[in-house]
Amino acid sequence: MTRDSIDYFLRIKKEDIYLLCPYFEAFQGMAAIRTPKPEAGDEATLHLMVSPDFTAEFDQVIANLQKRLKIERIDG
Repeated sequence: MTRDSIDYFLRIKKEDIYLLCPYFEAFQGMAAIRTPKPEAGDEATLHLMVSPDFTAEFDQVIANLQKRLKIERIDG
């Protein structure tokens, strides 16, 4: 059975969310982004549901974004 998406969770500063989302919107079908539980404070957890066809590209986009933004992968 093939999965429809692979779940990734990222911690990012709330003020940087507006920079991250357009990158994934540029790659139609790569990922859907959700904020599962809005949190108080300066950081947010984002839930990205990535298409299995785009996992390599997703890893590359995250690596490039981590050069500019503080992004931490966390377990869901």
